[in-house]
Amino acid sequence: FTSGTTGMPKMVYHVHAYPIAHIVTAVYWHNVDPDGLHLTVSDTGWMKSMWGKLYGQWFAGTAVFVYDFEKFVPGDLLHVIKKHQVTSFCAPPTIYRFFIKEGMDSESFQSVKYATTAGEALNPEVFKRFYELTGLELKEAFGQTETTIMTLNLKGAPAKVGSMGKPSPLYQVELINEEGQAVPPGEVGEVVLKIPEGQWQVGVFHG
Repeated sequence: FTSGTTGMPKMVYHVHAYPIAHIVTAVYWHNVDPDGLHLTVSDTGWMKSMWGKLYGQWFAGTAVFVYDFEKFVPGDLLHVIKKHQVTSFCAPPTIYRFFIKEGMDSESFQSVKYATTAGEALNPEVFKRFYELTGLELKEAFGQTETTIMTLNLKGAPAKVGSMGKPSPLYQVELINEEGQAVPPGEVGEVVLKIPEGQWQVGVFHG
């Protein structure tokens, strides 16, 4: 189900081939390590749980760390990351903000080699403070329940503060205006995926 941002949540219909597209999520965004331990913070009622805990991560052969809590306590989660030597980590920007407010230090994320974020806009100040404390660039991305990851800060490329990244190689992503025309750089547009008529695009919903 969609999150219901602009109305009531709607059921989104995917086929069983859908998870294959999340190889991009795990390998080229989360940068999971087959010999490592990955942790995505997400309640199982949110599509991000499938994105970050199951599909691509299992395809990539990494171990997935599951940490359930009734109430988010920043210090507890930092302790878990350090104790169990998590190597790749993904969470919404709010969690990174609370980590910084909690007074995290460089040792808190010593085992983490790669950190990603999605679900809301990343504040540039959070990016900068987290980098100062850990030496890790937060890699932001954007996707929807109807798709997989559409834009991302790819591994191997420097992260751009305030940017959701570049289009996934899976999709033809465009920004268009109300007339359906592509907008030039610097202009506001609506994010669309262009799919040839009569074809199915892996990772995109059916209805």
